[in-house]
Amino acid sequence: MNERPSFLISSFIAWLEIPEKRQRSFITYLLAFFAGMVLILFLDPSGFSPEVAEGSVCPKTIRSPKNISFVDERKTEELRRLEEEKVEPVITSIPNAENELLNRFDKFFNEAGVFIDDSKKPEFQDFNNTLISTYFPGDKLLDSENLKELLTLKKPEFERLKKESRQILLNFSQSIVTIRNLETIKNQVKKHVLDLPGGGLFRRLMTEVVKNGISVNAIEDAKETRERRELAAKAVAPVKRNFQKGQKIIDEGVIVTADDIYVLRTIEKQLQKNQLMSFLGYSILAALLIVTSLAHLRLTRQGILQDPHLFRLLGALWISALLLGRIVYSFGSAYGQQAISVLFTPLPSIGLLMAALLDCQVAVFHQMLLGVLTFVLAESNARFAIVSLMGGVAGVLAWHSLPRDVSIRRAIGSSGLKIGIANSFLLLSLTLLDAETLSLMDLKAILILIGCGFGNGVLSGILANGALPYIEHLLPLATGSRLLELADLSQPLLKRLADEAPGTYQHSVMVAALAEAAALEIGADPLLAKIGAYFHDIGKLKRPQYFAENQTDKNQHDTLSPYLSSLILVGHVKDGIDLARDYSLPDRVVAFIREHHGTTLISYFYQQAKTETAGSEDVSEDRFRYPGPKPQTKESAIVMLADSVEAASRTLPQHNLARLEGLVGKIVENKFKEESQLDESDLTLKDFEKISGAFVRVLASMFHGRVDYPGKFSNQPKGGIDGGSNQQPAKED
Repeated sequence: MNERPSFLISSFIAWLEIPEKRQRSFITYLLAFFAGMVLILFLDPSGFSPEVAEGSVCPKTIRSPKNISFVDERKTEELRRLEEEKVEPVITSIPNAENELLNRFDKFFNEAGVFIDDSKKPEFQDFNNTLISTYFPGDKLLDSENLKELLTLKKPEFERLKKESRQILLNFSQSIVTIRNLETIKNQVKKHVLDLPGGGLFRRLMTEVVKNGISVNAIEDAKETRERRELAAKAVAPVKRNFQKGQKIIDEGVIVTADDIYVLRTIEKQLQKNQLMSFLGYSILAALLIVTSLAHLRLTRQGILQDPHLFRLLGALWISALLLGRIVYSFGSAYGQQAISVLFTPLPSIGLLMAALLDCQVAVFHQMLLGVLTFVLAESNARFAIVSLMGGVAGVLAWHSLPRDVSIRRAIGSSGLKIGIANSFLLLSLTLLDAETLSLMDLKAILILIGCGFGNGVLSGILANGALPYIEHLLPLATGSRLLELADLSQPLLKRLADEAPGTYQHSVMVAALAEAAALEIGADPLLAKIGAYFHDIGKLKRPQYFAENQTDKNQHDTLSPYLSSLILVGHVKDGIDLARDYSLPDRVVAFIREHHGTTLISYFYQQAKTETAGSEDVSEDRFRYPGPKPQTKESAIVMLADSVEAASRTLPQHNLARLEGLVGKIVENKFKEESQLDESDLTLKDFEKISGAFVRVLASMFHGRVDYPGKFSNQPKGGIDGGSNQQPAKED
């Protein structure tokens, strides 16, 4: 029975060209999206719905419409919770907890004694975390600042601190200490230490030592405790409430309580009619619109289907439009204010967001589909649906008509004004169509309605502008607008890179030029590749002098072991990811930082380590490899290749076409075949050929020769700058 539907679904997914590794998550998301759509469309409470609020005066007597019997879950749950709270937790002591606590305490003070003794030696190095770690390989009961102050104590004070702290710690260990009360007990330490003799520093150090020394000596048997509490809760009989038909629920004039509200809402749920047919109708409509949307994306914008973040963004905008539309229309209908529904209809602002974040063609098409759903939500209220739909389409077209050099914020604001104008004329036309004669028209009501239509356009621009930065920064999206912002080289992070690591900055700009050209050649996203190249090496900001492109005099690695050197090189990936998070870069950009070295071996320092080690077999390659992962996208793979090609091209003695082609071919082949770094990027052999060609063209333009004209600034040897007409430019290879 299920074979044919399953076959149809798998065939449709295959036609959409969803990668096999994403198909399961894709179907899961579609099901969740479908369920959300149907839920929003279906939920429409009707019938018994008294409009009263807690704490207000009931305007009329409310009676039960029929015999109702239900379990009062609130009171039942309250009684069960009270019974559960009466059950004490089951505590089990941890064996040898006190001995382990004291051993840890004694170990620390033994290490501290050695630390204090060595601090008096003339060869004692500067106080830093590295030095501390050599003295305290295990747990420290004092942090670095307190350890520094510990050095100021005299020997008798140190011994007294050790003795009295140990005794206080022993006293506290006699109490039951669990994870639940650990912080409470630690907070009691200061009170016990306050009355002891000694200076403020002595008491403060003792407080810290004891607080950090206290550890859990008993555990709560969560399973046994939970079972006992569950048994106690189950023993409570459910509280039943019964109402006969016509029985008073709330008398007129009394203050409505929280319990009254609970009873009314429960009865309202009980009275919901079986709406199976409506549910089936909404389900079929939602499925049809989803299939239509997916087919449109497959035929026109395959990239959105391939990018899970953009696809989820589209779904989230759909759900937002439906949910807000349901709320707006229900609110306007409840108060009989059509103008409110027109003012707050969300479709135009959603259309602007779709145009700004996705694509204008996608936005227009999906506005049409959302218009159908708005018509259904509004219970066939054509005016509300038409205004919503046309306002959304007008906003998208207004956005598309603006020149690309206009800032995104101004473009959205300008589009909002045009939405308002379109809404005003549309509402005026609809009002004229509904009117029988001009004399019967309510001019004030018409002006209010038209004003709300214009206000909706302004409000749509404000809402879209307000939501845009949150969507771009809170969601893992590298949308077109966000990427355009990041393409500005005056970005704070790129300015830091230019100031603090100028060599890395120039390298990144060159890599961006290579990556953009290659991405254009193979149909990848050139803007994303360029932005990824700009930021791929930002981790070098932490230690710029340890990277060759920023060194001007000596090589910092000459004084380091190969292990430490490789650790620094590998560390720039993690440092870059941390820096990217600090500056709220999108996840798709962060992926370039994580993947641009893949799992490449740092061969130079690996070979150096093997040379310096007697048994080369003892040198593990894993110590000299980047953590990865390998590039997962075409754009990330392009940046990996561009990074290697740009760095290697600077080592060429001559930059003629043959040498550049040989260098690029060698690097691409090495990454693909020998290091197997490109296996997960979906690049084809044809792509490699196109990428290599693009790299060679860009490199040839970067390193093109120039005529060395004779004169004051000539690079020719002395005697060859006489400016004679027989002077020839240097011959290029």
